[in-house]
Order: sequence, then structure tokens, then C-alpha cells
Amino acid sequence: MKSTKRVWKKVKGTKGIRYFEHETRKHKGKPDRYFTVRWSHAGKKFEEGIGWSSEGWTATDISGIRHKLQQNYKSGAGPTSFTDLKHEHERKLMEAQKKEEEEQIKEISFQEFFEQYYIPWKRDRKKRKTWTDDVKRANKRILPFLGAFPLSAITPDLLQEFMDSMYDEGLADASVLHNMAIIRSVFNRAATTIINDVVVFPHQTPLEHIDLPQIGDKNQRQRYLTKEEAKAVLQMTLDKSEAAASDNRRLAWQDLHDAIVLSLHTGMRLGEIQRVEWHDVNFYGKSITVRTISNGQKPGGNIPLNSAVLEMLMRRKDDSTDALIFSPIRGGEKRHNLSHQFKAVVDDLGLNKFATAKSQRIVFHSLRHTFASWLAIAGVDIYRIKTLMRHKTINMTMRYAHLSPDYSQGAVDLLTVD
Repeated sequence: MKSTKRVWKKVKGTKGIRYFEHETRKHKGKPDRYFTVRWSHAGKKFEEGIGWSSEGWTATDISGIRHKLQQNYKSGAGPTSFTDLKHEHERKLMEAQKKEEEEQIKEISFQEFFEQYYIPWKRDRKKRKTWTDDVKRANKRILPFLGAFPLSAITPDLLQEFMDSMYDEGLADASVLHNMAIIRSVFNRAATTIINDVVVFPHQTPLEHIDLPQIGDKNQRQRYLTKEEAKAVLQMTLDKSEAAASDNRRLAWQDLHDAIVLSLHTGMRLGEIQRVEWHDVNFYGKSITVRTISNGQKPGGNIPLNSAVLEMLMRRKDDSTDALIFSPIRGGEKRHNLSHQFKAVVDDLGLNKFATAKSQRIVFHSLRHTFASWLAIAGVDIYRIKTLMRHKTINMTMRYAHLSPDYSQGAVDLLTVD
């Protein structure tokens, strides 16, 4: 087979840069070009092969690099030839690629790690097929809720929200613990899994900051705030804000106060509050949109806003510079954990002093239960409460039915014995 002779051409407007074009290979719709450069120093002339345009080389870059090399040669610092420069370029490229790979590994999603690393590992080490139970539980609840999140983005607040969602569905403590045990096992495995010399999850597991239920607690949280307790909680957050020693702490307590107002009057979950953005608020229509997340696991919808919430939101918007209503950065620092702050207020007020089970304790999610309970006590029908709570089934709402006004008492009061 007869070989085709390379046709070298000079690059116009440059000095000493030549190229030839590949017979078949294309780059950006044009023949791929291989560049060389002629230059001299110390009285000697050199011609060095540089590389292909498909590798990122351009005549303009080469011309500028040659000038830089000549300066390096005069100063005695840095690469003094294109060969040295290419080696340095390749080294930096490899370092950049390695860093990119490390970032990709660190951003691996919960579902990807669960399916590609955790289950194969557990399947191989277990004689009995206990891993199939993990797969069933994960597919039913864990993956629809957490699967899309990178492991590094799964926070204690998000896990608390997941636990609360299971209680909303009426799951028993044992079932909740089974799901949380799988999540803990996944994170423990990720902490010992190394991919390309990179530890997948080199952090403390977020479950260390979760208050897990104990077997023997009631299945569902029944406790809700009275109007007097709610007023006390709100007042204490304002008092703490006024007494704060720094702007960051003042803003943090104000955030908690406003988040409580929003949850008490809309039934929004903490995670939904932390994700809501200003464009989700319709001040004219007096409503806020909660977007559906986690493959429909958490239904969204429009929630009407009363005057208390509207006043709070308008005040916050005047000072806001972020798309999020509750920005994670406050006063130039990362915002404090709202769940932990809420616990501190509740503990200071002694609201959990007589709780004998964790299901009886007041936590941030209790504000959502308070919203529904107050509606039921006020006589709002159960189907309207279902809509406002965005429950998937009426069974999830029926736990509040016993709080609705009961006219049976009036009937039995008619029964008297003369």
C-alpha cells in the first residue's frame, strides 16, 4: 500500500510553526492538525513536535508558549523546551483528571453506591440471603427518598425527615429501625470502600446525630403543642435572638423563629422549609408551592398562607439576597442546625420533662402534627386536612380524626334520670 506523503504547511502570522493534516481524522469538523515548532537558543536550532489540535493545541497557544520558554531560558526558571513543557502539561493533566475522578467518587449517589458496591459486598459475605431483605426495603422507601442524593449531601436533617415520613405512614418503631439500620450499614461500608485510592465517604456517618427510636415506643408521634406552648416557644426564640452575642447567632435564632411560624401555619416539613425558594411564594395569591420530590414519595402542592406567614415572609424578603428563603449561609457563616436549636428551646421550656417515650417528645416535626391537630380541633373536615397535609392516603390523616369536635357528648347529656 502506497503511503501518502505528509504535506507540511506554515501557520500564517507565526514564526517557525508548521503543521500537517491527518488524512481521515477530524476535529471540530476540520482535519486534525499536528503541530511542530522551530526555535533556537544557545546558538542551536531545534524543531519539536508539539501535538494535535484534538489534544487542545493551537498555533496561538504555541506561539505564546514559545515566548514564555524563551523567557524561562533567560531567567533559568521553569521549563526551557517544549518537551519539558509537554511533560509538565501531561503531569498537570493527569493530576486534574485524578482530582476530577476523586470528586466524582466523592459525589457518588446513595443509590449508585448501594447497587454497585454495597449489595455485591453484602451478597458475597452473607451465607444466607439476608441481602434480599435490604434490597426490598431499599426499593420501597430508602431509594425513592435518598437514592438521588450524593452520600456527602445526606445530612442529619434529611435523615430525620426520612424517619418522620415513615412515622407519617404509620410504620412501627421496629420497621423504622430496620430501614435506618440499612442506611447505617451503607455509610459504614462507604467509609471502608476505596476506589482508585479514594475513600468513598471519609466522614462521620450522619446517623451519629440522629435520635433513633427504641423498641417499645408507640408507633406514631401523638404529642402536639398547645397554643400556650407554641407562644412560649416562639417567644423564647425571639428572646434568644435579642440576647445573642453575635450577628450570626441572632440571625440563626430569627431563622428558627420564622421556620416555626411557617411550619405551624402550613404543616411544612423541615426539609421542605429548607428547600423552598422565593419563586415558590405567591404573595398575590397568598399561597406557597411545595414541590414534589423523591419520585413522588413526598407529594407537593399549593398551601394557602395566612396573615402571620405572609407578614413573616415579607419581612424576610426585604433582607434576602438568596434564592432560598432560608439560606444555609447566614451572617457569612454556615447556619446552625435548626433541629438542634429547636431541641434546645424545648428543653429550656421543659416541654419534654414528662415524656416517657421518644414518640411522646416534642421535636421540630411535632409542629406539622400541631398544624393538623389544631385544624381538626377547629372542626376542619378530615378530607380538607388531608389536602393541606398533602398525605398520599386518607389513612395517614385519620390519626387526627379523634380530635375533631364530637357532638355525641351533647346527645348523652340529654339523658337524665329524674
